[in-house]
Amino acid sequence: MNKKKIRVCFPFIGDSIGGSHLSAIELIKKLDNKKFEIKLLLHKKGILHDYLIKEGFKPFFLKTNLFERKKKGIIINLLGLFINIIKILPFIKKNNIDIVHLNDSSAGLSWIIPTTISKAKLIWHQRIVFPKWRLYKVLSFFPDKIICVSSYVYRSLPQFSKNKSVKIFDPVSVKQNDNNDLFLKKRFFINNNEKRILFLANIIENKKIDVFIKNAKIITKLNSSIKFYIVGSNKKKLLKKRTLKEFKNKIIYVGETRNISFWFKNCNLLLVTAENEGFNRTIAEGMLSKIPIIAINSGAHNEIIKNNYNGWLVNPDNIEYLSKLSLKVLNLKKIFINKILETAKSFVRKKYEPTTHAKKVSKVYRELV
Repeated sequence: MNKKKIRVCFPFIGDSIGGSHLSAIELIKKLDNKKFEIKLLLHKKGILHDYLIKEGFKPFFLKTNLFERKKKGIIINLLGLFINIIKILPFIKKNNIDIVHLNDSSAGLSWIIPTTISKAKLIWHQRIVFPKWRLYKVLSFFPDKIICVSSYVYRSLPQFSKNKSVKIFDPVSVKQNDNNDLFLKKRFFINNNEKRILFLANIIENKKIDVFIKNAKIITKLNSSIKFYIVGSNKKKLLKKRTLKEFKNKIIYVGETRNISFWFKNCNLLLVTAENEGFNRTIAEGMLSKIPIIAINSGAHNEIIKNNYNGWLVNPDNIEYLSKLSLKVLNLKKIFINKILETAKSFVRKKYEPTTHAKKVSKVYRELV
């Protein structure tokens, strides 16, 4: 007799795509479709919707009112939340959802109450350091299970939440795409006679683009032949046009792209200036792609990078040392750098293997239902 499939719903906002979305998609691909039925749901049609369609998924669409603390008043937000509950609850019941797996904190508030009312199980995938907001602490009572992506995230949880938490490291892989290499090289003035330093992240506050720029200023004075490439969304306008003009063609803003393999392959150093991250997917992707990496020693970075073993760590605010180390790494002998890169790749393959990750999450699903 066939056992009933466990039905799992993954709700996302849908207007952006980042590490949390890629990790969730990686998980869904590896889940056993004989045991699990997945419902991918979006609240907005945007970049994530287009990406999912390309990847062969058929997401559901349910328009809701987004909770925005800064843009809307409390009354409008509460009214919107009530309307969301009325919309989401029938969806859960109609589709006989067993588990709601929250990966998108923006969608979380709207899903916690209807999931609880429906008696479906709730999984909260904690990808960031636990916020100090009082509301967040109250909401953390509701999940049946909390999955933490790193030891750093786990330590940030309130004590009562730790009792229902499990550490499962994110899955990491890099899709190779060589189709547009020649076109991209011409478009972004890439030639083999120069060294290139890469910033790869959506440009938000904690990614510290200002640290990358300060580092670029110091290095440019010491070696004017080095170029700096910034790859990622600049929706918040933290990277100013005047900064790019000031550096003329030394700092090049690429914009948002899904072809990250090209940038790993065509740059000589990845610089990760982000702080207080629960898990930095870019570091692990870079290691798989065998690019040398220097990261600020903050958050969970030291759970991935072991200094002088598979990469390099620099204390925050030590810009001068960061600049010196950047130049040093760019000029390391090939035999030494290759050893570091092979060690890094092997480390990521063992710790962040997608199939192992899916098996661990599957176990959590089975224990809940």
